[in-house]
Amino acid sequence: RHIAMMYKVWDIIIKNKKVLVVRKKTKEYFPEFIIPGGKRETGETDVETLQREIQEEVNLKVVKAEYVDEYEDIAIFEKVPIVVKVYLCEVEGEVNVDNEIKEFCWIDKDYKKNGIKVASILEKFVLPELIRRKLI
Repeated sequence: RHIAMMYKVWDIIIKNKKVLVVRKKTKEYFPEFIIPGGKRETGETDVETLQREIQEEVNLKVVKAEYVDEYEDIAIFEKVPIVVKVYLCEVEGEVNVDNEIKEFCWIDKDYKKNGIKVASILEKFVLPELIRRKLI
């Protein structure tokens, strides 16, 4: 049986040593925060996807995007294998959550002490990489 892979592109937005995370509006309750981003639409480049998703989700404009890495795990909502390409983004504008997003917050490396739960790729790969680079 073939399991469909899911591919997503994530925007890492950092301000004052904190990274922007969001919680989607979903039918079921998920306590975990995720990085803004989403699936590429046909013919889109990664950067075009980043731009569209960040505009839709938090109303920001991507000014610059720098590729960080690609990570693989099991998707938290869909429970299927996921491959995520992560970009460090410089943005313009003020965060304003829109239709798909329930809430957002800025987290630093002490997020666990503050009782914040994050998705597995974020916890296992992305945040440790940002800490290693001394970005958060």
